[in-house]
Amino acid sequence: MSNSPDVLFLVLDSLRKDRVSTYDHDRETTPTLSTLATYATTYENAFTPAPWTLPSHASMFTGSFPSEHGVTNGFSDRMSRLDPSRSTLAEELAAAGYRTAGFSNNPWVGQLSGLDRGFEEFVEWDLEISSSTDDGIHTRRDRRHSRFHSALGKAARQPAFLLKRRFFTDSLVDRTKRWLARRADDDEPTFTFLNLMEAHSPYFPPKQAFADLGLEVPNPIEPRVLNTKLLAYVMGRTDLDPDTRERVMEYYDASARYQDSKVEELFGLLQTEGLFDETLVIVCADHGKTLGDYPRDEHPPHYLRDINLNVPLWIKRPRQREGERIGEPFELVSLFDVVRDGGPPAGTYTRETAIAEDFVPHAGRTTPDEITRWCVAADREYKYVRSDSGEEHLYDRSADARQSRPDPGRLESYGESLSERVRRFGSERSDATDDGSATDREIDADVEAQLKDLGYM
Repeated sequence: MSNSPDVLFLVLDSLRKDRVSTYDHDRETTPTLSTLATYATTYENAFTPAPWTLPSHASMFTGSFPSEHGVTNGFSDRMSRLDPSRSTLAEELAAAGYRTAGFSNNPWVGQLSGLDRGFEEFVEWDLEISSSTDDGIHTRRDRRHSRFHSALGKAARQPAFLLKRRFFTDSLVDRTKRWLARRADDDEPTFTFLNLMEAHSPYFPPKQAFADLGLEVPNPIEPRVLNTKLLAYVMGRTDLDPDTRERVMEYYDASARYQDSKVEELFGLLQTEGLFDETLVIVCADHGKTLGDYPRDEHPPHYLRDINLNVPLWIKRPRQREGERIGEPFELVSLFDVVRDGGPPAGTYTRETAIAEDFVPHAGRTTPDEITRWCVAADREYKYVRSDSGEEHLYDRSADARQSRPDPGRLESYGESLSERVRRFGSERSDATDDGSATDREIDADVEAQLKDLGYM
């Protein structure tokens, strides 16, 4: 590594770019991130490598696309898991002398997928302490939670509102703050990863978040009713009527506002400890969230819309004190190199065209007979979409509208650009180790129940 700054890598799971204050949302959902943007680099066209959590995180952690690292789908009977032969960002940083800690609010990111490798401290979605070397990070209460994490996981899913949001988010942020405070005087640099899921359904934001945005504060019953309707929509059992969808988006915004207050706590701790200026800070979403914007059965899949692929991203380099905006496409896969290089100048890893992939269906109880792979190539104006069967489409990104009669020359040009980028994809993929443990691990019942609550199963 060229230099070794402390790194805070914060993934705000499912945070849509169009609901973020920095990107001109009309509600002040993210005042902390708006402040960050005044002295960080804001990326207008950052693209996730995949429109859902599992392959997106695997790509950010390995610097490779889904077809390369092989973590593409999650089914109860055959779980995609990162092959041990492919090193993670945390492993490489640990080998370079970093102290490493991860705190994940999402079941896909941790032991289940192998993305916990390289972290000396790691706390899972159900507050299980799966790795620990420092007794001072976790309180006695934290360790009790970890010891009985299986029972806690069951309690967390029914009813979800009792534990799922503030309890888990507050605990993870508090432990992250304790980790950062205890490492403040260390000689070794630190890598701290945190996944927060307030922008992922179901939504149970605190009343204060509604009040902060001038929204109607819900009664005790409404959140349960609304989230039941939302889950039925996510699972494809019903549609969202306009009034319900409008209220869902208010819950979404309130959840983002509450989450932003937790981000403020983290930044405040770094400033109090005198660490913020010298720290490489990366804040992004792993993907967006379609909440009734497009038909769930549309073709090509609605997952390939910009609302899912074009995500918010801020990078504050060490000693950066002036904000800037970058319009050129940036791939979240490149965050792997940004961290390893210690925060290179803005624009170092931008491209003319950004690539994304999607393997549909994403997840479920059993592996389907057929999985369709879609590839995307996007620049600042157009987005080219192609399936493995050769079906191709062109979108005008300004309106996110598919062209019914795209110009043949433009279609061919984008197709050639995509082919050039993805030619090597899959050439290094290992489908499984000799004992099949890399991809054939079945999902535990408690984890499956939580994934069901999140709308994956």
